[in-house]
Amino acid sequence: MRAASRHRPFRKIRIPLANDSKASTALTFTGERFTPEVRGPIWYEHWHRYAFVASIVRGQRVLDAACGEGYGSFMLAHTAAQVTGVDISADAVAHARERYAKDNLSFVEGSVTRLPLPDACVDVVVSFETIEHLAPQREMLAEFRRVLTPSGVLAISSPNRPVYNEAGLVENHFHVGELDRAELKALLDPAFPQQAWHGQRVVAQSALWAEGDGCEPPQYLALANDATRAMPEPAPPMYFVVVCGATGAVLPVIPALSLFDDGAQALWRDYARALVRERQLAWDELDARAIAEARLADLVAAVNALASEKDAGAEKDRRIAALVDVQEAFAREAAAHAATRQQLVYRESARGWLRFPLSVLKRRLSELR
Repeated sequence: MRAASRHRPFRKIRIPLANDSKASTALTFTGERFTPEVRGPIWYEHWHRYAFVASIVRGQRVLDAACGEGYGSFMLAHTAAQVTGVDISADAVAHARERYAKDNLSFVEGSVTRLPLPDACVDVVVSFETIEHLAPQREMLAEFRRVLTPSGVLAISSPNRPVYNEAGLVENHFHVGELDRAELKALLDPAFPQQAWHGQRVVAQSALWAEGDGCEPPQYLALANDATRAMPEPAPPMYFVVVCGATGAVLPVIPALSLFDDGAQALWRDYARALVRERQLAWDELDARAIAEARLADLVAAVNALASEKDAGAEKDRRIAALVDVQEAFAREAAAHAATRQQLVYRESARGWLRFPLSVLKRRLSELR
């Protein structure tokens, strides 16, 4: 693996974007190919790869294989002598031609397994996130070797299968054959034995850098269980970026460490905004919980009052039932008194006096029987 001189300064590379007048003609993001309008970690991953190789294509004839939307080809065209973007999608090629215009930039429809280019016509082939989308991977690499000059260089990237979906939550249905490091190396070795490997992933770390010469090589520190450990790399690579060539090729000198940002710290700001929002949601949850507890206390008081009212109502019902019983008994007594008064009134009448001896005689005769 070739690395830059320890004290060699990093070259500042401006990332050119499409003209604002054409920025509205964006392709719909389907998950198959990246579009510059998509933000988040994927934005950093894709742009960083092109920014990383921008310095090695200076003054070179470049093939951007599976160029997709065209943003990367356009960026490389600002330093390369000539860039040809090739993609199998007619829609993507038409979009790229419309959105990205430059005298040294062209877009051609074609397959990476049958490139519409003559032999030995390019100095650099760039193939980022392509190989995992194909089953005929050896055929693609053979085509790259065919169109490259003998001393030409291939810059290729591929997801690191064991790390790419560590959590196993989401499967990328557009990936046909993901590779681990050994598998990718075995594919590259026959045609591109000269290799410089680089790992890539978006990481959340504190960066500390020197502002002068006389420093040691990059250092990667991790704190675990209250102990600081020196790590061999920042994190397990999610992608591999390999700059490689034939046996006689001289690989370009590339920095051992490349850090990339959009110039506005957007990823960090998104993370900070998410933290603020998360804290606000936590406070909102506490406030909602306090309101819920207060409402629960009011509800308990209301239920207790209702229960008391219910008990009072039951007591009233019992009293009413008792009053009804008394009323019914009074009615019976009143009826009995009324019957007695009626009998007394009858006895006091003339007829009652005349019939009284006869009724007494009938009662005694019935007793004698």
